[in-house]
Amino acid sequence: MRVFDPFEELRRMQERISRLMDEFDRFTASGAERGLTAPVDVIDEGDRLRIVVDLPGFEKDDISVYVEDRDLVVKAERKEEKEEKGRSYIRKERSYGQVYRRIPLPSDIDEERIKARYNNGVLEVEISKEQKAKKVIKID
Repeated sequence: MRVFDPFEELRRMQERISRLMDEFDRFTASGAERGLTAPVDVIDEGDRLRIVVDLPGFEKDDISVYVEDRDLVVKAERKEEKEEKGRSYIRKERSYGQVYRRIPLPSDIDEERIKARYNNGVLEVEISKEQKAKKVIKID
């Protein structure tokens, strides 16, 4: 006859929760690889904005940059497939990564004068600000 031990039941429950949390940690780590993050710096240089986005591992053709609803949108997507053949095995790996960043822009930008360049995994977007002429008001 087995005697009910509440402390033993608590210990078993704690082990099950611990295993569940370990599985959750592994799931979220692999999810972070699928939905990549891209650090962004927005620098106000007076007459222009400079936006620097780190996108290592992406090719230039994988990146889209556009202005939508007064926001700068940066999208990058890569699909990679590797295949290694050996004597008695075939190994095939696939990876997928996507980055989506939406950066609010001030209202005084000149959308016609936006330049972007991509070099060594760093996207740099330069946005000129509109030059508004100051109107001098004469005081009577």
